[in-house]
Amino acid sequence: MNQEDAIAAKPVILSLKKKRDQNVLGNLLHKGKIQRVVDRYEDQVKELLEVKISRKVLAEKEGIWVYYPWNFSLVHILPRSDFHRVRTSRNQNIITAQEQRRLGKATIGIAGLNVGNPAAVCLALEGFGKMKLADNDFLSVSNLNRFRAGIHQIGINKTYLTAQQVYEINPFAKLEMFPKGITQENIENFLLKPRIGVLVEEMDNLKLKVFIREKAKKFRIPVVMVTGNGENIILDVERYDKNPNLPLLNRYLRQAIIKKIARVNPQESTIQEKVLLARDFIGARYLTERLRASFLQVGSKLAGIPQIAEASFMRGAVLCYAVRQIVLGAHVPSGRFFINLDDIF
Repeated sequence: MNQEDAIAAKPVILSLKKKRDQNVLGNLLHKGKIQRVVDRYEDQVKELLEVKISRKVLAEKEGIWVYYPWNFSLVHILPRSDFHRVRTSRNQNIITAQEQRRLGKATIGIAGLNVGNPAAVCLALEGFGKMKLADNDFLSVSNLNRFRAGIHQIGINKTYLTAQQVYEINPFAKLEMFPKGITQENIENFLLKPRIGVLVEEMDNLKLKVFIREKAKKFRIPVVMVTGNGENIILDVERYDKNPNLPLLNRYLRQAIIKKIARVNPQESTIQEKVLLARDFIGARYLTERLRASFLQVGSKLAGIPQIAEASFMRGAVLCYAVRQIVLGAHVPSGRFFINLDDIF
């Protein structure tokens, strides 16, 4: 397996009861692909006994093995249902067993994996098992002030990085990857095949941000988005599933800005013009004073729009909360909501 395959591959799940899987493992060993083995299976069985209502049913003695090609690790874990039971056991009763099953069945689409990355990780930790991940961007050094990755991963597509992190939490996750990002050609596949229950929209491309909302509105798919606002965040919820006539971004996105975005030519626009249009997409009056000032300095004194880790991780948590509540049928109205750490102190 070459380096590109290792980056893009899913984990390999092996049952040593099967001759074919025995051969796969033998081949991996022969080629020196396994550099680390983690076998704490007995500890997992003890945890399983602690969380099972009936102690009569024990895990299969053999369990299963998971091989991660991107880090050459082989891990011994419980069979699928027992693994899920133990891994999500500390969610209860904040998340009930019935709710946990609903989360496991829901499919969530995440478009844009700078902010979408902590959201995907949080969703995986809480038991969401089906996601579509889309981003055409690669990890850069300047991302490392907020993206949970290491310098050895510079240059890897953020779709693959996020998928790896999710699979390392849950090797049974069902992920569909879009490493070329969202395009006008693949957008309906992303939204509908299979249909997603909630769209997490965190893309940088303003035309696509508008276009995907128009499609979500057409197909009655709810959209959630969070925006970093210095140390604070802004949450936008668009319940097109409840009201398909809802204006884009609940009228916070003015028609004049939508028309301006439609006319913009990326090849002819300056960095400053693009940045100010991104500011106006949210609305300058909703942003902190330091952030508003920063927009004017991008391209001269600043390399890009500033974002910091504490806001990025909080954005992931808030996205996860909003998605979970929507999937579980809780009351999550359309609108714009502000979570301000500045107001606490």
